[in-house]
Amino acid sequence: MAVPEGLRGTGKLEVFEKALNLATYTITITANKKIFLPEYQGSLTDKINGAALAIYMDAWTANNILVRNAEDFAERRRLQEKAARNCNNLLALMQMAQKVFHLKLTRVKYWGEMTIGVRNLLRAWKESDYKRYAKLP
Repeated sequence: MAVPEGLRGTGKLEVFEKALNLATYTITITANKKIFLPEYQGSLTDKINGAALAIYMDAWTANNILVRNAEDFAERRRLQEKAARNCNNLLALMQMAQKVFHLKLTRVKYWGEMTIGVRNLLRAWKESDYKRYAKLP
């Protein structure tokens, strides 16, 4: 029997799907040289893309750590935290981009909501891992 959408839990891989969507969306919109002007490529646009890519790659790498001991858990947790911090960095870069590139508020709102959604999923995953692995030797 199918579970109604409103009652479904978060799928384990949802964080990776959403982080991938965030990274690809970011790369796609920043490729528009009419909005993201080339003269700001090195100073701002590359940093925006770097933050979005780092979120996805750190989450991906964290997931690929087989947790067998406390050291594995600590490294996985470090990467989860780094990915969440990069979400915060991306939000700050978005604010800067809105001013510099005169981005539409609707675009920034959508992009920001995507980023906050990924950050929330990363934090929930980290908390779930803590409950699961905190007592490892």
